[in-house]
Amino acid sequence: MNKPLAINKVNRYLGILELDDKNTHYANNKSKSVWWLNISPRKFERDLHILLVPKNGKGLIWIKIEASTIQEPSRLFKIRNTGLVHLEIAATKDGYMKDIRGGGTGYNFR
Repeated sequence: MNKPLAINKVNRYLGILELDDKNTHYANNKSKSVWWLNISPRKFERDLHILLVPKNGKGLIWIKIEASTIQEPSRLFKIRNTGLVHLEIAATKDGYMKDIRGGGTGYNFR
């Protein structure tokens, strides 16, 4: 499943066009049991959607972070030298749905 298909799937489920390419980030973990994402800190100022596809390709995990829920992403997450929030969300039983990237606080997306 690719990003446009995943967005379409959620929007159909909701019955409205809430997700789009600008407010949605997508990760598909094909090689390692984590989802990697790089997100501008400014994206947390508005509703932010994160779509994660499991390694087996079955199903879809949708995370909605409402506007300004995370006011200072730099206090919770690793910030790359590019200025982007660098997330590494665990897909294994140990730490499932937690940000396991060094330099962060282990934020739990559950």
